[in-house]
Amino acid sequence: MQAYLPQLDENLQQFIAQQGFPCVGAKTALAKEQIHLNQYGGLSDACDNTDILSDLYAFIDNFDIKKHMFSSFVCTFEGPWQHTERQYERLLWEKLQQLHEIDSRLYGWDKAVSRDPDHDNFSFSLGGRAFFIVCLNPASRRKSRRFESPAIVFNLHEQFDKLRDEGKFETFRDHIRKRDTIFSGSDNPMLGNHGSDSEAKQYSGRLLEDNWKCPFHPSKEQTENG
Repeated sequence: MQAYLPQLDENLQQFIAQQGFPCVGAKTALAKEQIHLNQYGGLSDACDNTDILSDLYAFIDNFDIKKHMFSSFVCTFEGPWQHTERQYERLLWEKLQQLHEIDSRLYGWDKAVSRDPDHDNFSFSLGGRAFFIVCLNPASRRKSRRFESPAIVFNLHEQFDKLRDEGKFETFRDHIRKRDTIFSGSDNPMLGNHGSDSEAKQYSGRLLEDNWKCPFHPSKEQTENG
């Protein structure tokens, strides 16, 4: 069991609260005390995977979109701290694959989205619910993704669906993108509109090559039973 580091939670809150930070959804979640911070061992360690899923399932069970709109489940990890941006990307997908291998024995994929990471309607699913994933790490070239420790943010997709149903999503999305351009100093070429390209390309925050192939593979067991 890793030591709990309260300073890490405080630093992440300050990271989101800093002036100009582009994600207004995260800022709203912070103001509403709806960022659920959880600390685990190293990102490359598999020993915490069942704990991560247990905590995430509890987050899902307690989530009520009428009460908890703009909520995030955040995993912070105790290192590694000296990796490259590409290495953090690899560790992100390894962690997501590991979580999926366990989750797939318990839950099917969210039927509202595709399990194919190359599909335009792909979203990552755990506990039968679709999530948009955001990776933070010390090596990110984009200021909005550069945090002192590796972290994975899980945002329930149904929050974006609610904004879309209310006719607010495009304005919300475009506002964040404009803020990110100012905050990070350039447009983010990896951003795409949901349904126009796989959102898997956005998860790591790294500028990907044209021939990039998502390393995630949905399990055969879940494909048959989900």
